[in-house]
Amino acid sequence: MRAALSFHGIDESGSVLSMSAGELASLVRGVRDAGHEIVPLAELLGEPETPDRVALTFDDGFHSVFEEALPVLRAADAPATLFLTTGFVGKDNGWPGQPAWAPRFPMLTWQEVEALHEAGWTIEAHTARHADLRGLSDDQLEDELAGADAALEERLGRRPEGLAYPYGFHDVRVREKARSRYRFAVTTELAPLSRGRDDPMALPRLDSFYLRSPRLHRHFGGALLQGYLGARRLLRRVRGR
Repeated sequence: MRAALSFHGIDESGSVLSMSAGELASLVRGVRDAGHEIVPLAELLGEPETPDRVALTFDDGFHSVFEEALPVLRAADAPATLFLTTGFVGKDNGWPGQPAWAPRFPMLTWQEVEALHEAGWTIEAHTARHADLRGLSDDQLEDELAGADAALEERLGRRPEGLAYPYGFHDVRVREKARSRYRFAVTTELAPLSRGRDDPMALPRLDSFYLRSPRLHRHFGGALLQGYLGARRLLRRVRGR
């Protein structure tokens, strides 16, 4: 299986945005025990014909990524990518449009973002204010993307090459704008990557919320996991999500 896995927070809250540090460590072991290599996202995307590779990605930029995920992945020598919402660094995830049910978590500081970068993590864009990009004017859309890019370039000395769409929402106009600024963009579509047939501006990922069970870790990439993910995709379509 070729796949990008998506995470948010690493904590013990049990929320839909969270996985525990123990579950993360178990998942990393399971991926490798199943014969998969964990590689940087850019490497995964740059070699689409190479099978059995996985990339780890984190959205938003919660403080727990630095506090909990970094030690686990450093011990496992596993690379990762962070898609950062730059306008809420040092605050919490209470951005406009956040659903009322979504729990609030503290965000990374810029010092922690820089420490992740120095530790070898790749930091990419998740917009400035986590807006649903489909509802923005052309000028607002430009501001969301350009603002995030400028902040990352100023703090890290590197312009981002990738974008994660907030909430996974995108349309033709948003994809074309992303295509003008980035090499790739990722969604929340619950699917593995194909062998080079994916639109680089609409790449799917496997949400770690559905991968918390150690039983799934032991069967990563196998028929059990594939069947489970297929059922979850069908349920999502039925619910219109």
